[in-house]
Amino acid sequence: MKRSIYVITLAMALAIVPFLSVPAFAQAKIDFAIYEGPPKVATGEGGTKITKNGIDYWTTGTPPRRYQIIGFVQDRRDELMDGGHAIGSPSIASKVKRAGGNAVIVESQDEVGKTGGFGSASPFFGFLAMGGSKTVTRMIVVKYLPDEVQPVSPAEAAKE
Repeated sequence: MKRSIYVITLAMALAIVPFLSVPAFAQAKIDFAIYEGPPKVATGEGGTKITKNGIDYWTTGTPPRRYQIIGFVQDRRDELMDGGHAIGSPSIASKVKRAGGNAVIVESQDEVGKTGGFGSASPFFGFLAMGGSKTVTRMIVVKYLPDEVQPVSPAEAAKE
């Protein structure tokens, strides 16, 4: 009987070992896609932004200036194990800057893939299946453009 308890305890301890070093192998998955097509230039209406790591993260609305869409980013991470949120991520900022962008506009942020947990019906109360859910954040990568200079009519030019 004691031997059975010892074996079960040892098996559970060995099963936990990989989870103790999760930050060493857990990483956010960041997909970056360059936009190809006719130039998409827009002027936004404003909103809220967070500036981190040298780029603007527009969490609501759009930049109140001219900008051009240059790509898209999709970030999938377990916020607990992958070291934080996509918004403000140094990895995303690095990819955006390398592509020539100044900012991202957050399109959506969804929680997907809930699994495990202590309330699960799986063996060991779902402990071995834990991993929680992933957050998928989709963002538009933009490059700020200079404001357009309005052409001056010849009559206005003569007044100057």
